[in-house]
Amino acid sequence: MVAVSSQSQIQSQTAIAVAFSRGLRAIRHVEKLVGVDQVLSPSQAKTQLEDVSCVLVWGRKSNTAAALQYAQEHQLDVVYLEDGWIRSSAADPHSRISYSLLKDRTGVYYDSAVPCDLENLLNLESNAFRALATDEQLGYAARCREQLVASNITKYNFTSNCKFIPSRASTPLMDTSDESKKQVLVVDQTRDDASVRYGAMDANGFEAMLHAAIKENNDAEIVVKVHPDVISGRREGYLSDLACELGVRLYSDFVNPMRLLKHIDKVYVGTSQLGYEALLCGKPVVVFGQPFYSGWGLTDDRNPVARRTRKRSIDELFFATHIALATYCNPVTGVSWQLHECIEHVELQQRMFTRNAHHFDCVGITAWKQKYIRQYLRSPDGSVSFGRNRGNKRKSLEHRTDGAVQGEQPRATARLTWGYRAFSDVKPTESQADSGLPVFRLEDGFLRSSGLGSDFNAPASLVVDGLGMYFDPARPSELEALLSQHDCTPAEIFRAVSLKKLILSSRLSKYNVGTKSNLLLPAPDKVHVLVVGQVEDDESIRRGCDGVRKNADLLIAVRKAMPDAWIRYKPHPDVVAGNRKGAVEKSVLDENANAVDADASIVDCIEVCDELHTMTSLSGFEALLRGKRVVTYGTPFYAGWGLTEDHQHNDRRTRRRTLDELVYLSLIAYPRYVDIDTGEFTTPEDLVQTIKNRIAMNKHISGKWSLRQINKVVNIVKGLRYAP
Repeated sequence: MVAVSSQSQIQSQTAIAVAFSRGLRAIRHVEKLVGVDQVLSPSQAKTQLEDVSCVLVWGRKSNTAAALQYAQEHQLDVVYLEDGWIRSSAADPHSRISYSLLKDRTGVYYDSAVPCDLENLLNLESNAFRALATDEQLGYAARCREQLVASNITKYNFTSNCKFIPSRASTPLMDTSDESKKQVLVVDQTRDDASVRYGAMDANGFEAMLHAAIKENNDAEIVVKVHPDVISGRREGYLSDLACELGVRLYSDFVNPMRLLKHIDKVYVGTSQLGYEALLCGKPVVVFGQPFYSGWGLTDDRNPVARRTRKRSIDELFFATHIALATYCNPVTGVSWQLHECIEHVELQQRMFTRNAHHFDCVGITAWKQKYIRQYLRSPDGSVSFGRNRGNKRKSLEHRTDGAVQGEQPRATARLTWGYRAFSDVKPTESQADSGLPVFRLEDGFLRSSGLGSDFNAPASLVVDGLGMYFDPARPSELEALLSQHDCTPAEIFRAVSLKKLILSSRLSKYNVGTKSNLLLPAPDKVHVLVVGQVEDDESIRRGCDGVRKNADLLIAVRKAMPDAWIRYKPHPDVVAGNRKGAVEKSVLDENANAVDADASIVDCIEVCDELHTMTSLSGFEALLRGKRVVTYGTPFYAGWGLTEDHQHNDRRTRRRTLDELVYLSLIAYPRYVDIDTGEFTTPEDLVQTIKNRIAMNKHISGKWSLRQINKVVNIVKGLRYAP
């Protein structure tokens, strides 16, 4: 359902916008968020002034004077921008990646001295308002509000989900709370913040607010929420000293504010957005300033705005703020979002943060991968450090992922390594037994990149497995556990079917290398068999094959089993590139293969064959996706579930699976996907589009040896310098 919005008019009226601010122009996909074709600097716009229809300024910042004068001189509309209510999930609150913006042609939502688009919308007479806020729209608003509250989604979403809440446990700054008392939260703000200055609030107002909270709630415990910037020393607040003088508890943990508010009984605010979030959580809110959410009959206003005359429900207010006057954009693809899609994206980030809530001690990770892996493992409740421990603690601020500013790494709570480079014994090593720490193993995912890992291309997907490894049948892995135990829902199957169609229509594989070729084809009466070579010292062969372990032996075994078949041999691209071991002697090829295709894409080869034979290659899974018969000579992750013909069996794998279930569990539930450009956790659906775009960019490199060597060096440097 598309939300009705007056902002949609900007799209049809504006082709080019001018912005003086470099920071504003640097926002990722700012054009899509604003609804224009281009956002240019004044100098860039000189030759296209006839196409410029507005000037963008950021709120009430002091540096907007030149932009406002420019707009007046050229008789252009001014569009005021501010961060949306759901800004990002980045550790850096000033990240150029923003999920949403607020656009206003009248004023700025936090400036109560003059009207703004939000206030004007909420002040509409009933019929005019309901023409926009229909029953359908308000129903959508209610569902989104409930989802937002249930998922604890706020403005900045890189926040802890593990730290204590003051009403239920002790904190570093205070004694244990009396749980029999009600909890009243008084929200401090940073001194001279724009929302304070333009929201009819000052130091006297904050002092009066704290005194009123104490006087009006003498049977409750008063807690002052201190802004994190005050604790870090970057900014000053209003209430810390006064609270200490009055014996009022301070709370300063960088905890998710929605989680905090759910433990509070009543909230006092000046102009903070926490007051609005408290309303969304159903809490009574007393307001001493003039924020955008006061004056509509939802708050106890001690300094009302006379212009605000209408009474609005919480869902009408939410519709106006989050749907009608905010725009949303997928930071990965640049596609416009609706609110629920933005919420779902934040929920994905939160799920990954929860999975990453460990202090990882990483061993056996090559230097060029380390910054990528840190992004995959980031969490406000975790950290990442590389190398072997020297003692129980390590000092390494740059390796933290939780946003904290501390000089000492936390104690490790988990070990992590690439595949079996460390902790390779089935039983715990002596050091593991001593530490008692769980071991996680990393490997490339099944939709990896638009180039080879051995060419140092950044991984677009990884698996992090706390049980084993998907390629090691000697012990269970998290993927095998999913395939054995998880019951897929109809929604999950629907998503798997859609993803499978997307992959097939995009003609993608793991590495997406190779060229479009005119393949030699057999006579129609011949069975066309594709034999896929692998890297022979790969762990999937070392651990997944009991009998056939070499490419030559595989080719010979297939020819012996099918003497009349027409056999195409496809060597592994890493072997063809000279990066890895696995070449087959020419005499073996001549005797057993009818054709050898080193440069053709694996997708082309699979699409024309009747069946595929492999030891453990992922190409067997890719052939299953395309409806081909697959014969395995080892035990890859997709074998043993009733979809393949297997020469080697695994007694643990007894459940029969459909192809769609296999797709969901192996491509959606098991791996982790990160968009390398933005650092955002993403979906396999969005990754498909990203890989397609990169394939188009890399076509000039794939076939030229000299360019590939240069590209390797470039990729190593990118990895060492990586910062999304």
